[in-house]
Amino acid sequence: MFDYFLAAFEGTRKARAAHQQAMLHDPGIATAVQELWKRCPPPDDDAVAPIFLLSAGWRSGSTMLQRLIMSDPRVLMWGEPYDECGLIQALAGSMRAFRANWPPKEYFYDGAPPSQLSGEWIANLFPSISDWRQGQRNLFDTLFAQPAKRAGTARWGIKEVRLTGEHGLYLQWIYPKARFVFLYRDPLDAYRSYCRYGRDWYDVFPDQPMFTPAAFGAHWRKLMESFELHAKTLNALMVRYEDLVSGAMPLDTVEAHLDITIDRSLLKTKVGSSERGGKKALLSSLEKWLLLRAAAPAASRFGYPR
Repeated sequence: MFDYFLAAFEGTRKARAAHQQAMLHDPGIATAVQELWKRCPPPDDDAVAPIFLLSAGWRSGSTMLQRLIMSDPRVLMWGEPYDECGLIQALAGSMRAFRANWPPKEYFYDGAPPSQLSGEWIANLFPSISDWRQGQRNLFDTLFAQPAKRAGTARWGIKEVRLTGEHGLYLQWIYPKARFVFLYRDPLDAYRSYCRYGRDWYDVFPDQPMFTPAAFGAHWRKLMESFELHAKTLNALMVRYEDLVSGAMPLDTVEAHLDITIDRSLLKTKVGSSERGGKKALLSSLEKWLLLRAAAPAASRFGYPR
C-alpha cells in the first residue's frame, strides 16, 4: 500500500531506482561526447579550424589575447557572443542524454519510403546522429563562420569566459580540427579588476549571477579544474596571463599553436582598460578570504598560493 501512495508522488519503484542509478552515474558531457565519437566520428577530410579561446572567468586578459590573435588579418574572433544566453552551454548540455543504450538503434530512420512507415511503430522516429551533428554544425556555420567570411576573413573563432573544458570537447566533436587556448590569471587579481565594473555580471541570465567573491572564485575553480582535466584531449595551449604580459611565454608559441601571425606592436597598446590611470579596487579581508576559499585548491596548483 505504501508503494502505491509513493508511486503517486514520486513514481514507481522501478522508475525511482533507474533514476537513482542515472544520477549516481551521470555520464556528463565528456562521457556522452565519447559515445558520440563512437557512433558518429566526424569526417576525416574536415579541415575547418576555428579558434576557441577559453578564459578562466572575467578580467583575465582574454580580450588582450583576442586582439593579438585578430592582428592576423585572416582571423575574426567573436567576443563572448550572446554571452548571457548560455547558447553553447545549452547545446553541449543536451549531449548528456547520449549513452550506450540511448537512443536505441530502432529509433533511427532507416531510409524507407515514408508511405511505408504508416504501418510501423513510429512514436520514436529520429534522424541519424550524423544529421544531429550537422544540425549543430550548421548553426555555428551560419552564426559565426558565414559573417566572418562576409567580413573578408578566412578563419573565425570565439573568445569566451564561461566555457569549461567539457564544452570544448563538444566543440571538438563539431569541429575536429579546432584549435584551443586556455587562458588563466591569478583569481584575486582578476576579481579585484572585476570589482571596478560593479560586480553585477552573469554566467547565464537570470539564474546564474556572479555578484559575490565566492561565486567568482567557484566559477574560476570550476573552469580551471576542467581545463586541467581536458587540456590534453583537446591539445589545448595553456597560457598563464602573467607569463604572457611578462614575455615568459613567447608569442611564437601562440602563433605556432594557432597557425597565425601576431602583430607584436599591439602589446604596447591598451584599449578600453578600466585599470589604466586608476587605483585598484580595495577588497576587504572577508572578500579575499571568501574568494580564495572558493578558488582553492586549484589556485595553489596553478601557482597562486596565498
